[in-house]
Amino acid sequence: MYAQFDTTNVSSTARSHRHRWIAAGVLAGLAALAVVAVVTAPDGGAQPTGFACEETAELDVVTGSGLGDTTSGPAAILGFNHAYYVDRSVEHARRFLTSDSAITPGDRLQTGIDAVPADTRHCVSISPLNTSGESARWAVTVAEFRPGTEPWVARQTVTTRTVDGATLISEITLG
Repeated sequence: MYAQFDTTNVSSTARSHRHRWIAAGVLAGLAALAVVAVVTAPDGGAQPTGFACEETAELDVVTGSGLGDTTSGPAAILGFNHAYYVDRSVEHARRFLTSDSAITPGDRLQTGIDAVPADTRHCVSISPLNTSGESARWAVTVAEFRPGTEPWVARQTVTTRTVDGATLISEITLG
């Protein structure tokens, strides 16, 4: 279901060039989604009826907005974002976090969820950065499509860790 990423035997220069191309591709894809969203919203204030976030797992990039699970880093990242935007539930989001996560799944997270309009759509793009033992870092782009506004894009670095057979998020940093 999700792509397997092998970052062994890849020089940092080659990896850097590859990440630039991947980032350019992701940004181009998000720009295309933004154009589709603007064009398909006839009054500029309605939610685009043709909004779609294509579920893909190709060549070091996973894209989607699905349920996710705890079988891999990309799956956990998708699951956390689904809990945030669709389920709008701290309890559901907590299932994707390590017990010592830097993300506090309490009032602050619920305040963030509550600040997002309920009919907001999202699309997540995930690319591997590096792996060290049971931990992995991911370049994540979350495109947020709120009704009546321009799309907003957040760039994050997400660290996942495999604990007792489940891959969970231990940290999310912006930038």
